[in-house]
Amino acid sequence: MIYELRHYTPAPGKADALARRFEEHVFPLLAKYSFKVHDYWETTDGAREIWYVMEWADEAAMKAGWDMFRDDPAWAAAKAATETDGPLTAGLRSIVLKRPGYFRR
Repeated sequence: MIYELRHYTPAPGKADALARRFEEHVFPLLAKYSFKVHDYWETTDGAREIWYVMEWADEAAMKAGWDMFRDDPAWAAAKAATETDGPLTAGLRSIVLKRPGYFRR
């Protein structure tokens, strides 16, 4: 099992539009493919950066999952429709994490 920490920085003036895209398009597509989202946050400092954690069986499953997501015509249409005035993100970072064997809860 691996976890993916994803971090999005909204483009200037695009935080509301990015949040709407997640609500209206991204989350429904994640559910369509049964992707497991552990949690989702926005920063409280006014920048409204988005952070969320995904769970995957392994890195191959993560790659295949995101390829499937990006190839979905509904995603292509949503991305195009929401970016008519330019990109909604100034940055995206994906960090793959695994729980070390020595950690016990």
